[in-house]
Amino acid sequence: MSIREILFLLAGTVLLTLSSCRTGGKEDSWDELLQESDRLASLQEWEPATEYALKALSAGKTTGDRSLALSRLASLDIMTWRDAQGWEHAVEAERLARLDGTDSLISGALLQKGRLQLCGAITEGEAQDADALETLQEALSFASSTPGLQADILLQISQAYIGLNRFSNPVDPDIYAKAGEAINRAVSVSTDPSFPSRALPYWMRWYRQGGNWKDGIACCEKVLEGLKEDDHLMRSQCWNNLVMLYAQSGDVENTARAHQQYVYAMEYYMQQKADARLQEMETRYETSLKEARIARMRIWVLMLCILAAALVALVLLSLAYIRRIKASDRGKEQLLRLVSKDFTSPQFNRKVSESLRELSSLEDEAVVRDRCKELFGDEDGFIAEDVASYIVNLLEERSREVKKLGLTARELEVIRLSREGLSASEIADRLHVSVYTIKNHKQNIYLKMDVRSNAEMLSKANQLGLS
Repeated sequence: MSIREILFLLAGTVLLTLSSCRTGGKEDSWDELLQESDRLASLQEWEPATEYALKALSAGKTTGDRSLALSRLASLDIMTWRDAQGWEHAVEAERLARLDGTDSLISGALLQKGRLQLCGAITEGEAQDADALETLQEALSFASSTPGLQADILLQISQAYIGLNRFSNPVDPDIYAKAGEAINRAVSVSTDPSFPSRALPYWMRWYRQGGNWKDGIACCEKVLEGLKEDDHLMRSQCWNNLVMLYAQSGDVENTARAHQQYVYAMEYYMQQKADARLQEMETRYETSLKEARIARMRIWVLMLCILAAALVALVLLSLAYIRRIKASDRGKEQLLRLVSKDFTSPQFNRKVSESLRELSSLEDEAVVRDRCKELFGDEDGFIAEDVASYIVNLLEERSREVKKLGLTARELEVIRLSREGLSASEIADRLHVSVYTIKNHKQNIYLKMDVRSNAEMLSKANQLGLS
């Protein structure tokens, strides 16, 4: 592996480390965002729950993901009285669900549409209970394989039947009976042990519409017996319903007792909610501290990686430079051995001189090395590669000096021809310019090289290896 490849590998490692530090931890996935929205909704934190549902909508990769997120948004819109916005979300959820072709998604979207149709009717002319019943029955036809969803739809169907009776006096017994059957069927279909307590508000509305105070009271007391001790929200709802049922039945004493229990349950619930919020804030604070520590550690790791990469690069460059200097020295030694090989052979020395002059006119390092191998070979222990390294070093030094002095290519040509012993007029003839032009070039060279004569120019050029 070459030094350049090693440096590229080190640079890539540093960039990958920097990228990981910049991105930090992974973003929450679609299902995690939706779960957090559901958790917040269970705590009745509607606005934060809506924010997470919107994030889940943006993170959804499939039509099914986006459809489910839109159904959640529609449900939250109902709880925050944003019926028009909820309707748009439910309609779009249904469209995407039908594109996806998943029955449970279609059923969930239709459920939210039915719930929205049940909302907001103050007068009989505004009521959409019949349309809601039709929508919910269609939703039920798609929910045959999902018991939990089926039970939720049946509860809403009971509300649609109750709604059909709310402007009737007296109520239609057949419609009233269908509402009770829908609630009973929902309880029997559901596999959730807590579902009977969730169905309590629907039972209460049904009992109140039919004037069945005694059955309503019995239902509330039964639900209270089955509640967990920490389920203060449902406990408060049960006592609230008992307040209304006892009041409508004329039982003043039990009404007062139920109201007191309702107040206690609400106080416990508010305390429970505050404790949960405090615990959540503490958890988020600890998480933020942990993330800050991780971020600092990433920065330190990045700095250590950069420092290590810089040290490795410095060592590699130093080793490469030392190897190059040693190769250049060996090349110089080999070149001196070659030149001094036979002083009695002018033809051989002329060949070496001409070869060196040719090499000094080249600029590409690869070309210099190839040409060295062609010209000198490896005879008598002569190392062409080392000679090439020596010549490349000379060429690089000459290039630096040329840049430092600011000499042009034409001025370098004038210096080279002057070293061959040509006069100004001969150089002019060789370059096909006037003698005055050559003299002007020489004046510029003298000024740049800080010399005063042709001899000083040639001496300094020789020292700098410019010719």
